[in-house]
Amino acid sequence: MAVTINGSASADFATALPLTEGGTGAGSAAAAAAAIAPIQLQTAVATTSGTAIDFTSIPAGVKRVTLLFSETSLSGADDFLIQLGDSGGFETSGYISSVGHVIHGQNGNVRSSTAGFIAGGGDSSTKLIGTMTLSLIVAGSFKWISALNVTQTTAVTQCGGGQKSLSAELTQVRITRTGSNTFDAGSVAISWEF
Repeated sequence: MAVTINGSASADFATALPLTEGGTGAGSAAAAAAAIAPIQLQTAVATTSGTAIDFTSIPAGVKRVTLLFSETSLSGADDFLIQLGDSGGFETSGYISSVGHVIHGQNGNVRSSTAGFIAGGGDSSTKLIGTMTLSLIVAGSFKWISALNVTQTTAVTQCGGGQKSLSAELTQVRITRTGSNTFDAGSVAISWEF
């Protein structure tokens, strides 16, 4: 008897094949893809205009999100601001967040925000290069922490962190700014892990 396999269809398995037997340990095609490729990099988005970049298709079960800044710039002295969202929309309050910078070995100022995870900036002539990692720390309460590690094209290093609890599972992330500036250069990408 001949068997035909349709390569475009997805499959769900009644019993997951364990790793010891050559499987992924996953019970569905989506879970298997996550196990095989744990870091899922999405297409970079240009940050050359506008006031916010929204990533709205974060799948269920994600435990880590990384934002990747590539010479991302604002038109003035605002800081970048990262806001998390769930099925109820973006959260704009309740964050614990701060960022500080070092200029040529000297301590710089520290800024904080309760409206989002603050991610540096502060000068229209600089461009942000680096990452912010968002990690789920308490699954039941949907609590996330952030860790920022970026440099600027003007020899400024910025580091920061923060914490935010959502009311439901994370589904979206917004990159915006602390004031009224607009994006004017670079790009930003996002990746996630299960």
